[in-house]
Amino acid sequence: MKRVLPAIALAAAAIAILPAAASAKPGVRGVVVSRSHGSRLVATRSGRVVQIKSHAPVGSRVVGRRVVGHASRARIHGVVVKETGARMFVASNHHLVAIHKSRSLAGVGSTSGPAPGTIVTDTVSVNGDTAQLNEDDQGEDGQDSSSTVTIQATVVAVGTGTVTVSVNGGTVTLDLPAGLTLPQSLVGQTVSISISIDQGDDNNQGDEP
Repeated sequence: MKRVLPAIALAAAAIAILPAAASAKPGVRGVVVSRSHGSRLVATRSGRVVQIKSHAPVGSRVVGRRVVGHASRARIHGVVVKETGARMFVASNHHLVAIHKSRSLAGVGSTSGPAPGTIVTDTVSVNGDTAQLNEDDQGEDGQDSSSTVTIQATVVAVGTGTVTVSVNGGTVTLDLPAGLTLPQSLVGQTVSISISIDQGDDNNQGDEP
């Protein structure tokens, strides 16, 4: 039986924190782009990311849980949450993936990439050995109007107004909505949580893998 944690109320807003679960339809088709604890994130043809229960290697082409081949490229469509150094974190369908930016955008201290809140469609090269996604091409599709986005991820640390989560084998520290601090008891749990995408000051830095 799944254990549901109580919602955390903050002022007039309620942030619900629930155990995350794979909810993809059995016939989902796409490319495995991330792995975590017996589940996989799959990028579909449209770029929408879905989660399935599987042990397939990153780079596998799957239909449901069945591996039908291998792919060297995939498409990711979502909202930019944050950039740290050479990595851009994109939320797609409540899932967070890390994309290593192309050399033209990955200079030290570069701010030339899309700002948080930008809707992007990225074509990425998939490195099955390192589970790394490398940006090949990027298109911008406007700006998301929301100031927060809900993601599912494993919590590795909690700070004052921040949460650090595991992404593609690395970690990133993200801002929570103003005034919210999560309990330390969430560390080690995979949860669904709202985070702020208004991070233009880039105060929080993720740890490079």
